Amino acid sequence: MDAAYRRDVGLIAVRSYDMELRSAGDGRTLEGYVAVFNTRTRIPDRNGDFEEEILPGFADRSLRDNGKPVMQFDHGKDPRVGTVPIGRYDVFEPDRKGYYVRGELFDNPVVEPVRQAIAGGAIKGMSFRFKATKDRWERRNGGRTGGMDLRQVIDADVPEAGPVVFPAYAATTVSVRDILAAYDQERRDAYLRELFEAAGLDFTGAPIAGSDGRGEPDAQSWEDDAPTPAQLARARALQTLRPPIVLP
Repeated sequence: MDAAYRRDVGLIAVRSYDMELRSAGDGRTLEGYVAVFNTRTRIPDRNGDFEEEILPGFADRSLRDNGKPVMQFDHGKDPRVGTVPIGRYDVFEPDRKGYYVRGELFDNPVVEPVRQAIAGGAIKGMSFRFKATKDRWERRNGGRTGGMDLRQVIDADVPEAGPVVFPAYAATTVSVRDILAAYDQERRDAYLRELFEAAGLDFTGAPIAGSDGRGEPDAQSWEDDAPTPAQLARARALQTLRPPIVLP
């Protein structure tokens, strides 16, 4: 491994596994594997795909310092369940294969459809969200091996994990909101300006004069009119930038 070689990849990533999940006993106990060690998998990346390997113990520090991850369904993106935890983990520990988990699903009407889908075998995978704090890279792309670069994840924060509907290990990396959450204010502003310019908008959400045939910004007040696409785009951007609510 070349200790000096690194690639610029997203800070926050999502990895999923198509594994057996068992809803055992009372039908509310969920168990399975969240992460599998020493398995190389191809990860799509805009700068060229790479292989990734999760090393044994990569989440041990996170579990020790931060406790067990929150159990969410589809990473909190399901429109009905949302970000509300669907249960809690009683066991989240490594063995020779990976991180084995066992937990209890909550008994309420929102979680019940998820429980039924797991029990019926319609949901077959587990996924976890992580932020790598220590990794190492091996340069292969363009080198003598002629293969994809290799990333080994040594240590990571793992705040959330749970069942997912589409469990491909190389599933997506991050959403725009995840990216912005990892940036400081200056970098968030620069990133948004770049997105706005690509959409033909200035940072206020108004069309850039002469951009893509959109013409000059309308000088008339929008106060009594329906929101324009530019206004809606700006509102969504500002909502994304809004700091999260931190509970005591």
